[in-house]
Amino acid sequence: MTPSQQERETRALKRLIIAHITFQQVIAGCDFLITHESDEYAQFYGTFLTGICVAYMRPYVSSARLGPLPREYSTFPADTPHARTHDSLRNGRNWVHAHYSPDEASVLLTDEKQREEQKKIRFIFQPDGIMFCPPEVTWPKSRLHAIVSLCEFQIQRIKVDVHSRIERLGDGKVYRYGEYIIGETFP
Repeated sequence: MTPSQQERETRALKRLIIAHITFQQVIAGCDFLITHESDEYAQFYGTFLTGICVAYMRPYVSSARLGPLPREYSTFPADTPHARTHDSLRNGRNWVHAHYSPDEASVLLTDEKQREEQKKIRFIFQPDGIMFCPPEVTWPKSRLHAIVSLCEFQIQRIKVDVHSRIERLGDGKVYRYGEYIIGETFP
């Protein structure tokens, strides 16, 4: 393997490992919301969901020197649960959490009445001041299981890719059990 090929493979390996860790973090966030005794209207729920959407999409965005995950990681058979969940997370990240647009965010809601309500921005005059009631697009807790399933699916895909890259980079060398640091003790 040439030095430039080794550098490309090493960057790809780093990208995959970081994506793996990120998907584990998304699963942990979902697990917290699933097991917590609150509903999707709890004050912290939207903040956690923002983190889930933004974190899930992070591996698909180009980062310094690592680049995004390969295209096959954002490709699924059409109209499958994983494809719909991936699209919802991407749209949620873009429309609701990162670049807030009430009109675009309303598309994520399934009920037409909810979509129209989403577009309304309210405020209430009260004796102690004005209370703001921003439109909120939230996901039912029941949909969090689909996010966990998608992340578990992605992790399994990554493990296969990581294993083959480690074999190529290791070039036949046998590594004993223990910790290795990419660029120092590996390859």
